[in-house]
Amino acid sequence: MIGLVLVSHSAILAQGVVEIVEQMVQGRVPLATAGGTDNVDAPIGTDPFKVKAAIDAVYSEDGVVVLIDLGSALMSAETALELLPDERQAHVVLCGAPLVEGAVAAAVRIMTGGSLQEVLDDARAAYAAKNVQLTSLLHLPAEGTAANAAGAAAGAAASAAGPALLLTIVVPNRLGLHARPAARLVSLAAQYDALVTLAHGTRTAAATSMNQVATLGVRQGDLLVVSAAGPQAEDALDAIEALALDNFGDPIVVTEPAAIIAATSEPDDPDELSGVAAAEGIAFGAAFVYRAQLPQVEEIVGADAVHERRRLEQAIAAVTEHLQSVRINMLQRVGASEASIFDAHLLMVRDTDLLQSALQEIELRRVNAEAAWQRAIQAMANRYRALPDPYMARRADDILDVGQRVLRVLSGASQDETGPLLTEAAILVAHELKPSDLARVEPELVLGIITELGSASDHSAILARALGLPAVTGVGPFLGRVENGQILALDGSAGCVWLTPDAEQLAELERKGERWAKERASAKQSAQRPAVMRDGWRILVEANINGPSDVAQALDQGAEGVGLFRTEYLFMDRVTPPSEQEQVETYRAVALRLKGRPLVVRTLDVGGDKPLPYIRSAYEANPFLGQRGLRYSLDRPAVFKPQLRAILRVAAEHPVKLMFPMVSTFDELVLVDALIEEACAELQAEGLPFDDDIARGIMIETPAAVMAADYLARLVDFFSIGTNDLAQYMMAADRSNAAVANLVTAFQPAVIRSIHQVVSAAQKAGIVVSLCGELAGDPRATALLVGLGINELSMSAPSIPAVKARVRQLNLEQSQRLASELLTYESATDVEQRLSE
Repeated sequence: MIGLVLVSHSAILAQGVVEIVEQMVQGRVPLATAGGTDNVDAPIGTDPFKVKAAIDAVYSEDGVVVLIDLGSALMSAETALELLPDERQAHVVLCGAPLVEGAVAAAVRIMTGGSLQEVLDDARAAYAAKNVQLTSLLHLPAEGTAANAAGAAAGAAASAAGPALLLTIVVPNRLGLHARPAARLVSLAAQYDALVTLAHGTRTAAATSMNQVATLGVRQGDLLVVSAAGPQAEDALDAIEALALDNFGDPIVVTEPAAIIAATSEPDDPDELSGVAAAEGIAFGAAFVYRAQLPQVEEIVGADAVHERRRLEQAIAAVTEHLQSVRINMLQRVGASEASIFDAHLLMVRDTDLLQSALQEIELRRVNAEAAWQRAIQAMANRYRALPDPYMARRADDILDVGQRVLRVLSGASQDETGPLLTEAAILVAHELKPSDLARVEPELVLGIITELGSASDHSAILARALGLPAVTGVGPFLGRVENGQILALDGSAGCVWLTPDAEQLAELERKGERWAKERASAKQSAQRPAVMRDGWRILVEANINGPSDVAQALDQGAEGVGLFRTEYLFMDRVTPPSEQEQVETYRAVALRLKGRPLVVRTLDVGGDKPLPYIRSAYEANPFLGQRGLRYSLDRPAVFKPQLRAILRVAAEHPVKLMFPMVSTFDELVLVDALIEEACAELQAEGLPFDDDIARGIMIETPAAVMAADYLARLVDFFSIGTNDLAQYMMAADRSNAAVANLVTAFQPAVIRSIHQVVSAAQKAGIVVSLCGELAGDPRATALLVGLGINELSMSAPSIPAVKARVRQLNLEQSQRLASELLTYESATDVEQRLSE
């Protein structure tokens, strides 16, 4: 690909042009700068050797275009050209186009695959594009608004992407475009074949750059102008408008973030501190002092640029994969809203601004990947800190969090070694906690949290509330006065901390804690009773879990068993698959903690959208329609059979059922039955106990399984309907695509009728039907599901008390009448409205 070099008397100017260009090309064009000199006393000027280094950094036989600003820059560029080997000189062209406009036009043309001559032509004609755009601006309704900036940003790319379409949005979010709505916007923009830019005041940003969007500083009520050009420009704007109308995915009412608090005055009692009431609850106990061990970075000059670039890209890929598994885990533990924190982290670590900034350090300064990446994340963090909104300024911590993950990988440390590792119950004390720190802890070991820095709107505070952990943040400097094992106390509702509580204070806190715990216990008390309808009909309410550590919370919330144990988390985030014995111990640990309650173990559910690093899989253009679930396992018996053996062995000791994901055909079940028989024969020959009559079930997630439910029921003992996947497959709409998110709801008439059809087939075959998708945990849907004939509901643990309470309000006959009525409805909106009445 053709390379582009910018030569300027000012390093700041050169970098500014780079920022403008990157908004258009997003790292898809080799770009280097030679700005200013290294002379501290005379930084304004040009250096032939810096120019040569920049040319070398982006050199290609396709060509290199060099743009210059004025005066001696031309002389330095000519000298640099003479310093090149003869065979390279022929491929380098000095271009007299204007620096800013020429750079943008040339870069866009390079990105679209233009020839060297076409690139030069576009660069030299750059002013023409500006004149065309200025003419078009005369027709805008309001001169001098953000629309002008958006038009200017899109105009330079007009020759490559076509005329730009504009959309003006008044941002509704209480917190503006903070990390999570920014992440949703970036994800959405990236799905379209269009060049989408955003303008806020005089600032512009590429809509596909997480950090550029977040650092625009957009607040509630601000005007945001969206410009789109390209084949799918109109579709992109329609989707973005829909997202904005949906409050960018945020709840309509958002709590006003508290200011970042650090103690500024001495209280009457120096051992009684005040901070931010981040998460309610009373806690006292021994302190566990966590001091984050940041990787030490040493700058090594003269490193092999190719090798360092590869190391950095591999480290980012590893962190991306790890964050994806963390996000999935948190999704199940605390819900979609809180887990979306890690969506923002994923976009931050993969941001092209960060990567290109680091790669330029590697190429031009010949430094090691660690040093280059550290400079890049510090620069990006400083951009966030410079924002006037304190909430957005705190997102610098998220940048540093994900940036340090990459540094740890580069240093050879395991990502699992990061974060606090508690071995017994304690109050977690730290300077500050990152979301990734809390993602690692076992909630049952954390009595409470106290941090020196923080606010109620920090992502770590959000997770603490979701995990039910009392927390006080923003207390100010106090770690120097705390030792491991020291007894501390906190009131997360009042934002108070006691470093040396006396017996009287502890007694009062204990009384207050008991009152608080009693109130919580009262709310949960009814959840421990069975879910029995008014006419005596009982519905089994169970939990979805990811591992043994989730069982305690599930039982605490009233789970009567586990209706879905997602075993894929055993297989992820590691370099080899778990052994049969490791799986036996994990499944047994869950069964023991359930104490005789039923356990449904779903076999490995991975595939193209959730690849395993140690299994080579072919690239799939549409992984959701590729090798997933049972298809994936049947094609890999070396991984699948040890899992079947492990489940069969544990089923000999405990009430365990076996369930297979994403089944589509009768033949798949015939194959899996044969594999089970083979596993049973092996276990018998080895003298190991196993259950050869284990109950077997399948997930109903595909339209094929719905249509074939009558004869699939002949080979299984139960059905479990997964409404999340069933809805997206039934509606042919990707649930991760915001543009079609309104279609992916289990309240769609087609989905409701599918559930009805599956239940009818199961009843004729005399088998049980459970439902384990998100719909199971929605109390609005309980009457509908019971009325359709669902016998069991399985959901995330926090949803259990509300669903059980709803079941107790219902009558089976009335629920059946409601279900019959809803089966005649024609729209999801009407269904939801009726259920909400």
